[in-house]
Amino acid sequence: MPFFEIYKHIIFPTTRMKIFVALFIVAFLIFGDQLVEWMGGTAFAYLHILYIPILLAGFTFSVGGGILTGIISGLLLSPYITSSYAYESAQPFSSWFLRLIMFSLIGAIAGIGSSIFKAYIKELEIKNITDPHTSLPNLNGLTKIFTELTHSSKRPLVVVVIELFRMQEIDTAVGDESANALILQVVKRLKEVIGNDAILGRLQSNRFALLIPDESSYMDVLKRCESLFEFSYEVNSIPLFIEMRFGVSRFPEDDISLMQLTRKALIAINSSEKDRRLISHFNKNIATSSERNLMILHRAKSALETNSFVLEYQPKIYLKTGKVMGFEALVRWTDPLLGPINPMEFIPLIEETLLINPFTKWVIKTSFDQMEAWHKQGLLVTVSINFSVMNFHDPLLFPILTEQLEKQKFSPHFLEVEVTETAVASSVSMIMEAVTRLRELGIRVAIDDFGTGQASQQYLFELPINAIKIDKLFVQSISHNPTAEAIVKNAISLAHELNLEVVAEGIETRNQYDLLAKWGCDIGQGYYMGRSMSGKVATEWLKEKEKPR
Repeated sequence: MPFFEIYKHIIFPTTRMKIFVALFIVAFLIFGDQLVEWMGGTAFAYLHILYIPILLAGFTFSVGGGILTGIISGLLLSPYITSSYAYESAQPFSSWFLRLIMFSLIGAIAGIGSSIFKAYIKELEIKNITDPHTSLPNLNGLTKIFTELTHSSKRPLVVVVIELFRMQEIDTAVGDESANALILQVVKRLKEVIGNDAILGRLQSNRFALLIPDESSYMDVLKRCESLFEFSYEVNSIPLFIEMRFGVSRFPEDDISLMQLTRKALIAINSSEKDRRLISHFNKNIATSSERNLMILHRAKSALETNSFVLEYQPKIYLKTGKVMGFEALVRWTDPLLGPINPMEFIPLIEETLLINPFTKWVIKTSFDQMEAWHKQGLLVTVSINFSVMNFHDPLLFPILTEQLEKQKFSPHFLEVEVTETAVASSVSMIMEAVTRLRELGIRVAIDDFGTGQASQQYLFELPINAIKIDKLFVQSISHNPTAEAIVKNAISLAHELNLEVVAEGIETRNQYDLLAKWGCDIGQGYYMGRSMSGKVATEWLKEKEKPR
C-alpha cells in the first residue's frame, strides 16, 4: 500500500476510529487513576502513566482534546487522593494544582504539535497529487480520481492524452518563464472548452490528460478541444502557434490501470505521427507494432555486438554496354528470435536512435574489407553505401572514413555514398559541409530515391553531387504509365544537363531496361540484372561477368 494511503488512516482517523480512540482514552484514564490509588498514591511515579491518554488525545483530537484530557487527568488525581498511603498524608494543593496545569500544558503541546504535523503532511499530500505550476492534478492525483470513479462505478471511462508539439523549440526561443506562461494560457483554454464534462490533469511538461466519465460525450469533448487551434496564444507580444494531438484509450476495454491507459494513448499518438492525424485511437495492432519495434531495437543492439548483420551486394550495370559498374551494399538481418527482418522495418528505427552511428561504422568497415578483397583479385568496382542524415552529426564519421581509406589504400572514387532525396531536401544547409568534405576526399555522392522528396530541387545546383538514383516507384511504371514515363525522361534530361549520372533502381523487366537505355539512362539496378548476393557469391558472379566473351 502506498505511503500516503497508510498514514491517512493513522494521522487522519475516520469517525469510527475517533470513537474507538475516545473509548480507549476513557478506559486508560480510569485504569491510570485506579493504578495510582492501588500502588500507593501520587508520591510514586505511576501517575506518569496518564501522559499516555493525554498525548493520544492531543494527537487525535488536537489542542482542545489534549487540554480537556489533561484537565480530566488532573481532576482524577485530586487533592483528596493521598500523596502516600504509607503515611496517610494528603497531597499539598499546590502540588495537585501544578500537576493539573502540567497535564493541561502537555495536552496543549501535543495538540499543537499534532496540528502542525498534520498540516505538513497535508501539504505533502497536496504536492504529491498536484502539478505545482498549473495546480492541476498530476499523474498521482489523476490516479486517485480515476480509482474513485472506477471503484464506485464499472461504467466505461475514456482517457485522452493531449500532447503539445514543438514545446522544446518554443522553450529555446522564448525561455522557460515565457514557455510556462504559454502553458498557463493553454490550461485556461482547455478548462474553458471541456467545462464540467471532463477532468483535466497534467502528466508532463508538454502532456495533459482528460478523464471523461461519460463515454457517450467524449467525441463532443474532443470536437470542442479541436477548437483550441482557433485560439491565438501570445507571450511577450510574440504570437505562438501550438500544435496538439490527441490519443484515446478506454477503460476497461484497453486496460484497467490509468498508467497503462495513458501509455497506450501515447502509443496511439506516436503511431499516427507520420500521417499527422489529430485524433488517434489505441488498438491492439498498434500495441503489437510498438512492442515489436522496441524488440527490434533491443535485438539490433545485440546484433551489432555479436556481428549478426550481413552485407549483401546488388549489382549496378551500365545500360549501354552491360558491363558491371559496381554494387550497392545492402544490410540483411535474420534474428534468431524474430526471424528475417525487412530492412525497411529495422533501418528507419535504427536511424531514430544513437545506434545509427555504430551501425554505419560497421557498414563502412565491412564494405571496405570486401572492396579490398575484390581489388586484390583485380576486380575494380565501385561500392555504394547508404548514409542517414544523422550520420553527419557524428564527429567521428570523417576520421573513420579517412582512416579506412589510408589503411586499405585504394582510390576513394571506388566508394559512393547515397543519401535519400527526402533527407537532403529537408536539410540542405545542414549537410552541405558534409557532402563537400566527402567530395574533397574523392568519394562519390548520389541522391537516392530521386523524385520522392520535396518539390524544390534547389539542392541539385547547391550540392556537389555525382549522380541521382530514380526511385523504383517511377521506374516500374514506365511501361504502362505516361506520367511516370514523362517524369523519368525529364529526370534523365535534367541530370545530364547538370553533368550528373543517372541510375535507375528497381528494374525488373527487359522492357524497362530497353526503355531506360533508349532514353539515355546511364546505370541500372534491379532484379532483372541481379538480386543482392553475399560477398562470396558476388565475387564469383563478378568473375564470370569479367571473363572475355
